[in-house]
Amino acid sequence: MAPPPHTPGNTEGVDVAPEIVCVDCGGRCGLLSVPEPDWGFQPGDVVAYRCADCGDRWDLIVEDSDLPS
Repeated sequence: MAPPPHTPGNTEGVDVAPEIVCVDCGGRCGLLSVPEPDWGFQPGDVVAYRCADCGDRWDLIVEDSDLPS
């Protein structure tokens, strides 16, 4: 059975960090990006996060080390 589709706030089945720390304010940034349904995130993909405190958006490139082995 395939994992449920990702929507902001639903991180089940997501293979990158569902949350990061905001570099500007130290707040919590939630994942905005949606993985490809058949293969998830891949190295080189750009994923977006939005800070709940200051509203900043962070776009990060997925590295091999970000994904589970």
